[in-house]
Amino acid sequence: MSLPAWVPIREDLRDEEPYGAPQIDVPVRLNTNENPYGPSPEAAADIARAVQEAALGLHRYPDREATELRRALATYLGHGLGPEQVWVANGSNEVMQQILQAFGGPGRTAVSFAPTYAMYPEYARNTHTRWVAGRRAEDFAIDPDAAVELIESEQPSVVFLTSPNNPTGTALAREELSAVLDVAPGLVVVAEAYAEFRRAGTPTTMA
Repeated sequence: MSLPAWVPIREDLRDEEPYGAPQIDVPVRLNTNENPYGPSPEAAADIARAVQEAALGLHRYPDREATELRRALATYLGHGLGPEQVWVANGSNEVMQQILQAFGGPGRTAVSFAPTYAMYPEYARNTHTRWVAGRRAEDFAIDPDAAVELIESEQPSVVFLTSPNNPTGTALAREELSAVLDVAPGLVVVAEAYAEFRRAGTPTTMA
């Protein structure tokens, strides 16, 4: 999308195309991480009742700490997590953007390993974080030796790992994660947005 020269947008964004996951009319949409099964009539009725109750308090801001939601998410995730260890936002996009706002920025570098989630370099661009993409092995796994070499060379403030990886579907092996954790000088983020789609017997990185 090209904007007229008089529109005062940042020059590095002027000719960028908006990101958008295709919405295809098919039963299963893995590209948007959607559940193919709709809510039951009972669940829909519960939702309607909850919305009606919530509507009576719409003249007030909701709990800004999202305490009840974080408590429910901690219970769902398990592994002994408590609500104080859960961070919520308006979808994973906002979480990733906030991570780079806090830990990235001008003069800092973020690293991941391509092919991977297409939004990572966009988050980096939006926060003026330098973006470096290493390459995966031929089977789309992360080569621990190559990862260590890249991280030691670039000294990134943030490393993004994805498991299962989007778009390759490959899960992160323990030795790959350990190699990165051993040398990363900053934050290591493991995104498991597609954890429910991992193959049977594949643990999450929290296990």
